[in-house]
Amino acid sequence: MICVPTPNDRDSHQDLTFLEAALTAIAPLVTGHDYHLVVVRSTVLPTVTENLVIPALESLSGGKAGRDFGVCMNPEFMREASAESDFLNPWIVVIGELDKASGDLLEVLYKPLCHRNHAPIYRTDLRTAEMMKYAHNLFNATKISFTNEIWLASKELGIDGNQVMALVAQSAEGMRNPRYGTRGGFPYGGSCLPKDVRAFLKLARDLGWNTPLLEGTYDVNCRMAEEAALPAPAETIISAAS
Repeated sequence: MICVPTPNDRDSHQDLTFLEAALTAIAPLVTGHDYHLVVVRSTVLPTVTENLVIPALESLSGGKAGRDFGVCMNPEFMREASAESDFLNPWIVVIGELDKASGDLLEVLYKPLCHRNHAPIYRTDLRTAEMMKYAHNLFNATKISFTNEIWLASKELGIDGNQVMALVAQSAEGMRNPRYGTRGGFPYGGSCLPKDVRAFLKLARDLGWNTPLLEGTYDVNCRMAEEAALPAPAETIISAAS
């Protein structure tokens, strides 16, 4: 399991120096009489496992991925303050697999942990696993920024923004329903969302408030309204193992 840092360089590019060093260190170990599985736990941008990890391992070891050794991308969802407990008591496990043999072996490792916690195991391709980890972190960051944008707007009106969001956490379907708003390719519609977004944006602009996230929400929806005229994209299939 590769669990090394993937920091940013000065230009915000992902620095894969530690990952490359780890691959160099383990490459001599992945070939031989036994079948080995290499699992990338570090957060890496989509295509890194395919375009860097696998070619490097094959070049350095002389083996062939999917034949001599397996490869999985297994994003972690551990919090800094409770990392060990989160690993031993997962609420979800995502296995991005090069092939079925790779995924089968990693699932054996996680099944005992998931069984006692009733946590689902989802198996996907490598890129989906890489992308979902970024979407996971970006959603958390966006939610915090949205709360802060509402907090700032509420402050301008003399309203307690924390009380507002505490109530929203209980009222909004997007908070309560994990399936709400998770199918892309179409804009939001209906009688409320379009008019209310425009009305609040108008208020913010008239009063000189800075609401970049809300502006972005509106802009993305306009783009999706144009995209919706095209055929809907095929559903991404994710298999869940009990």
